[in-house]
Amino acid sequence: MPHPKPGFRVTLSADFCDEKGRLIFPDIGLSVLDSVPEVSYGFLKEYRSEYSSEQLMGCDVLISLKPKITAQSLQGISQLCAIGRCGVGYDNVDLNACTEHGIAVFITPGGVVRPVAESIVLFVLALSHNLVMKDRVIREGRWAESTRRLGREPRQRVVGTIGLGNIASEAVRLLGSFDVRRFLAFDPYVSPERAALLGVELVALDELLHMSDYVLVNCPLTPQTRGLLGKQQFALMKPDAVLINTARGPIVDEAALIDALKNGRIAAAALDVFEREPLSADSPLLRMENVILSSHSIAWTEELFRDMGRIDCEGALAIYRGEVPENVVNAQVLNQPNFRMKLAKYKAAFAAEGRTA
Repeated sequence: MPHPKPGFRVTLSADFCDEKGRLIFPDIGLSVLDSVPEVSYGFLKEYRSEYSSEQLMGCDVLISLKPKITAQSLQGISQLCAIGRCGVGYDNVDLNACTEHGIAVFITPGGVVRPVAESIVLFVLALSHNLVMKDRVIREGRWAESTRRLGREPRQRVVGTIGLGNIASEAVRLLGSFDVRRFLAFDPYVSPERAALLGVELVALDELLHMSDYVLVNCPLTPQTRGLLGKQQFALMKPDAVLINTARGPIVDEAALIDALKNGRIAAAALDVFEREPLSADSPLLRMENVILSSHSIAWTEELFRDMGRIDCEGALAIYRGEVPENVVNAQVLNQPNFRMKLAKYKAAFAAEGRTA
């Protein structure tokens, strides 16, 4: 892997590599950077759950997978101009601190839509047909028992999504082929006109929970959505309804969910995300037969990392040219003098090289 050299430097977080420093993923878009000799890149050697400031020294753009970026991470950091997050979530980034330091944070929505939407469909079908339970019972030699547990198809059922962004919209499109009777959504930021174009009816959260056979969590984690689904909300759901969360764990009150599953308030759940990750070894969820669990990686495919990586690397090259990358989530930074000064410096250096975008 190329070693950093003087000039424009892109740093990638250590969790793209294994313990021997080898790439875990077949393709994370590095060919985009390889095509520009003036740009160097390298991987951090040590994984830390939270970046330290010394890890970010001398870096122009950071491409990050899991570690947190906090105000402490940015203490004394003046060169860093942008952070490319792999994925659409940015709850592990202190956006205010980044803006104060003149650092743009951009995400990769184009890379995650299809794989996450497919994962939602996977969970819908796995729950509908008792896939995990049947596999386990067969392995235990209880063939006859497995044949007596009937599933419930999504055909002519009601699917409700909390959040109707790009991922939810694609999931609705894919699930449409299963003859779902009705699609509902709760999303105060989406117009009825856009929802109608997708064949979705906007409703209040309580109504969605009361009516839906499948409840899909597709909203970002914000102060407003943290703990959005708790004891009162599970009490509104149908006893044979299921919950699928591929968004963020803290949107759901985990203790309330466990209680609802134990007491038959809802039938089942499929969870890719949790309040604390990794999931504790003593979590009751691990012992529940009506729960499918995944390690915040159900959507991880070769295509996902290829596309996210390319988008992040293209964003890094935008900064190199003195341009604003796409999908910046702290938009206020674009008028911040420190950020504008750094961007102007890159633009001047790019022009001095006699290159064209």
